[in-house]
Amino acid sequence: MSAITNRILSGVAIAALAAPFGWAQEDAAPVQQDAQEDEVATLGKVVVTARKRDELLEDVPTAISAFGTEDIERLNINSIDDISSFTPGLQTAESSVSSGGSIALRGVGSGSSNYLGDQAVSINVDGMQIGTLNIRKSAQIDLGQIEILRGPQALFFGKNSPGGVISLKTADPTDEHLVELEASYEAESQDTYYQALFSGPIAENVGLRVVARYSDLNGYFNVRTVPANGDPLVTKAHIDRWPAGEEFFIRGTLVAEPTDRLRLKGKLTYNESQIEGGSILAQQRIACPLGAPQLQPDFPCEADQDIYAGNGRPQDVALANGAPGTNGIGFRNNEQVLGTFQADYKLTPDLTATSVTGYYSFDEVNAHDASIGPRAVLLVPYLPFQMEQVTQEFRLASDWATPVNFTAGVFYEARDTYGSQDAVITAFPPAPFAIGQEETFQDQEAFSAFGQLLWDVTDRLEVSGGLRYSEEEKSLRFFHRGVDVTSNLVTDSLSFDNVSPEVTVSYDATDDLMVFASYKEGFKSGGFDGGFTNGAIAAGNFANTFDEETVTGFEAGLKSTLFDQLVFNLTVYDYDYEDLQVGAFDPDSISFKVLNAAAAKVRGVEADFNWRTPAEGLWLRGSLALNDAKFEEFFSACYLGQTVELGCDTNLNPVTGAYLLQDMSGKQMNNAPEVAATAGMLYEHSFDNGMGLDLTFDATYSSEYYANLRQSPLDLQDAYTKINASLRLYEADEKWALSLVGRNLTDEYTFNASAPITLTGGGSGIATAVEGDRSAVVSRGREVFLKLTYRPVNGL
Repeated sequence: MSAITNRILSGVAIAALAAPFGWAQEDAAPVQQDAQEDEVATLGKVVVTARKRDELLEDVPTAISAFGTEDIERLNINSIDDISSFTPGLQTAESSVSSGGSIALRGVGSGSSNYLGDQAVSINVDGMQIGTLNIRKSAQIDLGQIEILRGPQALFFGKNSPGGVISLKTADPTDEHLVELEASYEAESQDTYYQALFSGPIAENVGLRVVARYSDLNGYFNVRTVPANGDPLVTKAHIDRWPAGEEFFIRGTLVAEPTDRLRLKGKLTYNESQIEGGSILAQQRIACPLGAPQLQPDFPCEADQDIYAGNGRPQDVALANGAPGTNGIGFRNNEQVLGTFQADYKLTPDLTATSVTGYYSFDEVNAHDASIGPRAVLLVPYLPFQMEQVTQEFRLASDWATPVNFTAGVFYEARDTYGSQDAVITAFPPAPFAIGQEETFQDQEAFSAFGQLLWDVTDRLEVSGGLRYSEEEKSLRFFHRGVDVTSNLVTDSLSFDNVSPEVTVSYDATDDLMVFASYKEGFKSGGFDGGFTNGAIAAGNFANTFDEETVTGFEAGLKSTLFDQLVFNLTVYDYDYEDLQVGAFDPDSISFKVLNAAAAKVRGVEADFNWRTPAEGLWLRGSLALNDAKFEEFFSACYLGQTVELGCDTNLNPVTGAYLLQDMSGKQMNNAPEVAATAGMLYEHSFDNGMGLDLTFDATYSSEYYANLRQSPLDLQDAYTKINASLRLYEADEKWALSLVGRNLTDEYTFNASAPITLTGGGSGIATAVEGDRSAVVSRGREVFLKLTYRPVNGL
C-alpha cells in the first residue's frame, strides 16, 4: 500500500474519530457559518466580500460572478479549471514549467512563462493571496463560495490583480452535525474519487470541519507510439494513459467564538500529488506545416485524445546533473500546504478589527520528455520548484449608523522561490549532450497600506474612494553548472513602489435598480525572468528583468431585480495597460520569456441574467461578453518561421541579415475571444414520495482567438461550443444524493496555450524561413461523472 493511500485512510480516520467527540457535546452551542446563500434560490442574494466587508452581491458596485454552495455541488466544481467552463472570458491552461499554468480574464493574463513573477489574475483562498498558480493544481475541495472579480482590483487585493481576482472560500463548520461520504467515477478516464467529511459543533461555541479526499487517476489521454524501425531514440513509454497516479487532499477548519466580540477561524490544507509522466505530456503536436512531424516518425498532428510520446533512454537522462531518476517520460510529484488564520474582534459593536495570517508552501520535482513525439530528441530530466510564502493583513472596518464609514488596513508578504532546469539534446550526432543546469533563488518582500471611505450622500447615492500604496523589493541569485554567476547579471536587485487610487459612484434609482461608475488604477510589479538562458548567462552582462505593469480606466454598469423574478446585470469597461507583461516560448533558449508590451487597450460589454420563469421550478440563465482587447504599441519577436512577407520586417540584424521583430500594434491580444457566451437552465422538482430532482443544462460559446503571444496562424483556436449537463436525484432530507454530470458533451478538443516545438522549423525574418511544428495544451474532451453522496448523520 502506497504512502499516499495511507494518508487517505488516516484522513478518513480523523473524520470518523472527530464525529463521536462532537456527538458527546450535547450542550454545545452551534457555531454560525459565514453567510453563504444559494444565488439561484434567492435571485442573486449571495453575500460577497469584494470590498473586504460582507455585502449582498446586488449591492456591490463592481463586476462579479458568484457561485453558491448548491451550484458548486450541482456542477461538480472542484478546481479553478472547472470554473472556467461556466465563466465567459475566463481561460485557464496547464504548463510544462513551474509557474503553475496560466489564467486570462478579458484577455488579460501573464501567460505561463515565469515562475518568479506574479500573475495578472490572482487567486485568493480564504483571504490569502496566493503568489503562484500552482495552487490551481490543488483541487479546491469542499468549497463554500466562489467569487470572480473582473478588472483591476488593486485597492483591496494589491499588486497582482490588474486583470481580476478569483476568490475561493472553503466551507466552514455547520451549525448541526454532518457526516458525509462520497464516491464518484469518471467513465472515460475511469478515475475514481473518494471523500469523507465531518462537520459540526465539538464544544461550546467551537465548530470543526474535516474533509479528506483520495483520487485514483487512471488517465484521460491515451499515450501512443509508432514502430521504431531501428531508430534507438524511439522508445515506448512505460505508461499508456495520462495523467495517471494518486492524489490526496485533507483540510481541517476550526472556528471558535470565545466571547460575543471575538471570532477565530483557522484552516489547514495538505495536498499531495504523484503523477507518472511529466507535465509536458499535456502538450500535443497540433500542426505540422510540412505535412508530417519534423525530427519525428510520422504520426497525426491534431488535437485529440491521443498523445504521442516516448520514454527516453536512461543513459541520456543520466547526463543531466541532479536528475532524480532515469525515467525519461518523467513524473510530477508535489506537495502543497496552505494555512490561514483569521481573527475578528469587535472593538465596539460597530467597529471590527481583523487579522488574516497566511502560509503557503509548494515543493515539486518535475521531469519530462519534451520531444512532443515518440522519438526522444529533447529531455528535461530535472525541473524542481519550491516556493514558501507568508502573508499578514490587518484591517479595521466601521459599520456606523452614520453617512460615512471606512475600511483601512496594512499588508505584508515575504516569499522565497527556487527553480532549476537542465536539458539533454539527443537529436544530433555525434552524441547526446546536456546543456547545463541553471538555478535561480529569488527573495522578495512586499508592503502595502490601503484605505477606503464610503459616503452615503443620500439614502440612494453612495460615493466611495480609496487608494493603496505598495512597495516591493526583489533580489536574485543565479547559478550555472553549480557556479554562482549572479555577478553576470546586469542587476540582481529590484525595487518598486506605486499608488493606485479608485473612485466609485453608485445610485439606487429604485429599490430594485442600481447604477454605478468607477475609475480604477492598478499595478503589477516588475521582476526577474527565470527562464532558461541556454548558457547565455555565462557570457556576462545578462539582462533578465522586466518593468512593472500599470492599468488605468473606467467601468460602469447596472444591477437590477425585475418583478422579483429576473436578475439582470450589465457592465461596460475601458482600460489602458502600459508595459503589459506578456510571455511566450522561445525555442532557441528552450524556455519561456517575459517582456513588456508598450501599450494595450481592453474594452467591452458584459451582461448576465438569471430568470425564475413562471413555470414552477424552472430557471433560465445566460451571459454574454463582448471584448475588444488590442495591443496599441507592441513590437514582438517573430514567430518561428515567419518570413518578411508574413510580417517579420522590423529591426534588421546586420550580421545575420534577418529581421528580428514584428509589429503587433492593433492586433487582438492572445487569449482574448471577441465573443464569449453561456446559456443554461435549472429545473427543480419535488415528488410526492419525498424525492427531489435537479436538472441543469449549460452551453458555452467562444469565438476564435490566438493561443500564443507571437500569433502564428497555427496558433489560432477556432470558435467552439461546449455543452455541460447534470442530473441529481436526492432524498428530501438530503440523506443521500445520486448525481450524473456531463462535461463537454460536444467532445471538443480545444487549447488555450500553444507554442513552437524546439528543434523544428528554421529561422525567422528571412525569405527561406521554415515554419516550425506547433504544440498545445489540449483540453479534455467528453467526460461523464457518476457521484453518490451519503449522509449517515445530517442534523443532530
